[in-house]
Amino acid sequence: MKCMTDLRDKEQRFIELTDAYKDVVAKVCYFYASPSAGFDDLYQEVLINLWQGMDSFRGEAKISTWIYRTAINTCITWHRRNNRHSKGAVSIDSMPFDPVDASSADTAARMENYRILQKLISRLESIDKALVMMWLDEKSYDEIAAVTGIKAGNVAVRLHRIRERLARMASADGEYIQ
Repeated sequence: MKCMTDLRDKEQRFIELTDAYKDVVAKVCYFYASPSAGFDDLYQEVLINLWQGMDSFRGEAKISTWIYRTAINTCITWHRRNNRHSKGAVSIDSMPFDPVDASSADTAARMENYRILQKLISRLESIDKALVMMWLDEKSYDEIAAVTGIKAGNVAVRLHRIRERLARMASADGEYIQ
């Protein structure tokens, strides 16, 4: 009887956890999705790993840090394991966007900037995608360091180089982000 109660408690904690952080998991999966690794496949893999790792989470880091790390590592591992890594990304058109006023010129400009940035980021290597994704989510260098295992000072340097690389890529593509 205790075993069933423990399982129900774990299920409830899992539902609460995944509901609270579904946007984080979805964002990571979108960034790593490709023709060979669909969003749904990656999302499911992350949920499985979160379920399996819940009991071993010790609370030494923030829960959001653990979830980011689990999601990023799951996506990178999926690509390595399946040895079908593609530089491509899920179609930008299939990504959800919920503008407040879709008719405004400002919203149209933001959507275009988002499309351009997403296209450029999809061409980065896995760890660089993770760094820039967390930076765009306004995570501190310390939080990014905790997720990636890179020292905070190195995070700052790498992000500076990634931003320069993205600017060069945009320029080479004739793109302009406002």
